[in-house]
Amino acid sequence: MANLGGSDFETARGRLRTVMIAAAVSCAGSLLTPQDYLSLKLFFTIATILLFATLVFIIVRDCRCPHCGKIIFMGALSVTHCPRCKRSLTTGKKYKKSKK
Repeated sequence: MANLGGSDFETARGRLRTVMIAAAVSCAGSLLTPQDYLSLKLFFTIATILLFATLVFIIVRDCRCPHCGKIIFMGALSVTHCPRCKRSLTTGKKYKKSKK
């Protein structure tokens, strides 16, 4: 569901968080499944690989600055300003450094 009143970057951030949690649960399931259940262990392993591929796909396709179009790969969940154009990812206002 689209983020009502929010930017596309915030929607992508929510999707990224959801898929990241699913990948962590799948990875934990793969690690905690006993060797006796080899087919279940294989299922969790393949699901983890597919979820990590989905993470990369969401980052490349959706986690872009709405102003300059730069892909924000590192820190996509925590960044508030674009590293290139220094604009806020939610409001679009320019980020100004305070002089000390």
